[in-house]
Amino acid sequence: MDENICCCCNEEVNNVVIGEYVCFCNHVSEQDIIQAIENGATTVESVIKITGAMKKSNCAVNNPKGTCCYPDIIYVFNKYRKIV
Repeated sequence: MDENICCCCNEEVNNVVIGEYVCFCNHVSEQDIIQAIENGATTVESVIKITGAMKKSNCAVNNPKGTCCYPDIIYVFNKYRKIV
């Protein structure tokens, strides 16, 4: 997947604002993503697989931004992948 385009809605990745969850549909937090990276996730796709993010998505209803969480997942992944 292109890490600059949302995989489910083709939106450009920008204006990322994180709330209580990164993925509201599946209650995946920033800490869950950090833990996935600590446990060996090396790509955004592996983070999604490990955390269960983006399954049963209904972002327009669940995400307070009303948009897909994929850009937020990318943001958090890029923020921590080199630190952990």
